Amino acid sequence: MKPDDIIYEQIGQSLESFQLVAEQLDELLHHGAELLTQALLGDGKILVCGMGSSAANGQGFVTRMLSRFELERPGLPALALSGDGLLLTGISHDTNPNDIYARQIRTLGHPNDVLLTLSSTGNAPPVIKAIQAAHEMGMRVVALTGGSGGDIATLLEDNDVELRVAADKSGLIQLTHHLLLNCLGELIEHQLFGSEP
Repeated sequence: MKPDDIIYEQIGQSLESFQLVAEQLDELLHHGAELLTQALLGDGKILVCGMGSSAANGQGFVTRMLSRFELERPGLPALALSGDGLLLTGISHDTNPNDIYARQIRTLGHPNDVLLTLSSTGNAPPVIKAIQAAHEMGMRVVALTGGSGGDIATLLEDNDVELRVAADKSGLIQLTHHLLLNCLGELIEHQLFGSEP
């Protein structure tokens, strides 16, 4: 395969994935944004977690919530559970590496919060344990997954939302997750603050 072929294939697959999101996840995106917005209106917050590149995507979303996305507006309460390396290594060392998010949720979470998770495979043990902890706390979950949805898809309850990217390449799933987060961010802003004049 020539280098140009790689580029064209990557772009083509991305465009196809984006189109499928528009066709298949439209209603679920609205529902996910509504859950997140209702949490914010109810004095709740958005807790976000993922592993590796998914954690980075989640931290970018939190930055846009606390700062701004498209509108000048007050900051919105969101917390990236992956943001404190000292805390993560402490929990990992003192308890269990798979509890790095669950322990934070049990300590910081409230029933009116929403957990937003990202996992391209749907099988990351710390994210799975985070969802279990969120359910124990009475929290709802918006889960961004890929492929078959993995174990995460089987854990979700009727009042949760799964935004599944039907792809097998992790890079493509993560890129599409970034798009989904952009959609969620703009939908939240629109619901809370309307559009710029």
